[in-house]
Amino acid sequence: MEGEKQLSDFLRTDIATRIISFILAIIVWIYVVILLDPEIDITINDIPVLYTNTITLTNEGYILTNEKNDTVSVRIRGSRTMLSKVNKPDIMAFIDLNGYNQTGTFSLPITVRLPFEELSVVEKKPYGINVTIDKRVTQSFPVTVEITGTPQAGFEVYETIPSQSTAELTGPGDLVASIEKVVAKLDVSNVSNDILVTRNLTFYNTNNDIVTNKHLTSQPESVELRCEVLKRKTVPVKPVMDSQHSNYLANVITNNNIVILGKPEVLDKITEIYTKPISVSDLNESSKKSAKLDIPDDIVTLDGISEVTVEISRQE
Repeated sequence: MEGEKQLSDFLRTDIATRIISFILAIIVWIYVVILLDPEIDITINDIPVLYTNTITLTNEGYILTNEKNDTVSVRIRGSRTMLSKVNKPDIMAFIDLNGYNQTGTFSLPITVRLPFEELSVVEKKPYGINVTIDKRVTQSFPVTVEITGTPQAGFEVYETIPSQSTAELTGPGDLVASIEKVVAKLDVSNVSNDILVTRNLTFYNTNNDIVTNKHLTSQPESVELRCEVLKRKTVPVKPVMDSQHSNYLANVITNNNIVILGKPEVLDKITEIYTKPISVSDLNESSKKSAKLDIPDDIVTLDGISEVTVEISRQE
């Protein structure tokens, strides 16, 4: 009887009340959560949105031009037990492009596929996405070489030739139509010898802005640039009369000094440039006439000068 009295006294204490309350709470929690397993909602954010049936678009000559990687947030409803089994990678969100092989912008709903039939989607944010579809086109553009920098003093860039003169750009029609030029850039700062390099192609629009887009491709993507660098030298021009008119004198009055370009070992041997023999048999009242320059095969003139003006006079 003494034990029963002690138990009765203990049950009347505050500690006993708390212990009994805690045990009852656990029993209620087990009943509600495990036995009843009520439905609840959970939200999963930033689920990547995929696009299906893009191969059909490609086969029909169209292309999806959306640049942004879209995501969707979904609120899912289901039992606590089922929701505890759901992981983010198990949820598939997609937009079906079947039947949209045409040019335009379309607002299409996002379809969400859940891993268990017992679950349902209560809310999607956003509900849909605007997708833009364009016709895929290919257009040829000339390859423009842009030179930057300055060669070593006394040298000039004579000619730069790309390995391919044209490039074919393929991409969305509107984007390709915005391209103004295709450029291969070459830096010649402080060079004094020929250059052979490979450079990627860059695309510019009509505003001279660089155009980059994952849907824009080029064939080729790069070109080989062969750049001829020549030494520069200024030399006088000497007129030469033909043997039949040795009693005439010619004096150069335009371009009496010209700039020639060539390899250093060739240019160092040249001190002057002669004209081709000048005949006065066709000379009219004017004592001035043009005389073609006799330029050696292994040099060129700056700016392509090929003749000078001379003044003819008879020797007394």
